[in-house]
Amino acid sequence: MTDQSASPPELRCCVCDTPVFPPYNTLGQRVYCDPHFAAVNKPHPGFWRAGALQILVMGIFAIVVAGFSSLLPDVGDSTLIGLGLLLAITPTALWLWYFYTQDRLEPEPKTRIALVFVVALLLTDFLGRRLVYDWFRVPEWASVDTMTSLLASILIVGFTWQAIQYVAVRFVYASTEFDERMDGIVYGTVAGLGVATLLNFYYILSNGGVALAPGVIHVVTTSLAQASFGGLMGYFMAEAKFTHKPVWYVPLTYGLVAALNGFFTWLIGEISSAGLSVEPWRSLAMGVLVALGAFGVLIYLMGRSTEVTLRRGAPSGR
Repeated sequence: MTDQSASPPELRCCVCDTPVFPPYNTLGQRVYCDPHFAAVNKPHPGFWRAGALQILVMGIFAIVVAGFSSLLPDVGDSTLIGLGLLLAITPTALWLWYFYTQDRLEPEPKTRIALVFVVALLLTDFLGRRLVYDWFRVPEWASVDTMTSLLASILIVGFTWQAIQYVAVRFVYASTEFDERMDGIVYGTVAGLGVATLLNFYYILSNGGVALAPGVIHVVTTSLAQASFGGLMGYFMAEAKFTHKPVWYVPLTYGLVAALNGFFTWLIGEISSAGLSVEPWRSLAMGVLVALGAFGVLIYLMGRSTEVTLRRGAPSGR
C-alpha cells in the first residue's frame, strides 16, 4: 500500500542552498532559510534618506557642471558634442544603479533590465520621434498659443513617451521573474531611462553640443522625470497583475501618468523658449518641481511595495 503521508519534497535556500523545511519562507517563487529570510526582511529605515541623497547628488551634479562651464574657454563643436553626450549618459547610469539597488528582495536579471532599456530606446528613436516630429510635426504648429501647446504636449508627446514605456515593460510582464510590485517599478524606471537617454542624445546632437549649463539642466531634469513617470507606470501595471483591478484601471492610470509626462514636457519647453541660455536656473526650478513630485510618489510606492511583498512572503504558522 502506498504511503499517503509521504513527506513533502526537500527544498533548499535560494541563497546558501541549505535544506529548508515547512513552514517555508518564500518571496515570489524563491525559498529562503531563516537567516537569509531575516536578512531580506530587515527594515529599511534609510529608504527615504537614500532617495533624498540621490536627488541631492543630481542637483550637485547640475550645479557643478553648469558652474564650471562659465570658467571654460570657448571650445569647438566636436568638444561640446562629446561633453554633451557624456552628460546624457551620466544621469542615466546613476539612476539605473540607484533603482536597481532598491530591488533588494529579488534583484532582476541584468539581461531583462538591458532588454527593457534597449527596447524603450529603440522605440523612442524609430517610432516615438517620428510620430512627434515627422508625422504630427508638433514643433511646427503647437506654439501658436499656450492652450494648443499644452494640449499637444499632453495628448501627443506625453502619451507617446508613456506608450513606449508601457510597451517596453510588456516585454517582460509575463515573465516568472516579474513576481512582485517592486519589479514593476524597476522595469518601468528602466524603460523611462531608455526614453530619456535617446531624447537627451538628440537634444545634444540637434543643438551642436549646446552650452554646458542649459545642457546639463535639460539632461538631469529629463532623466529624473522620465525615470519617475516610467516607475509610476510600472507600479500600476504590477498592481493590475497581482491584484484584481477593474478593466479600466490600467488605461486610467496610464492616462494620468501620460498627462503628467506631457505637462512636464510642455513646462520645460515653455521655460526654455523664454530664454534658457539667459536664465537656466528658472528652467531647472520649474522642471524639477514637477519631476520631484513624481519622484516623491515613486519613493513612497517603492517602500510600500517592499512592505507588501514582505508581508506576502512571511511564513505561516510561526
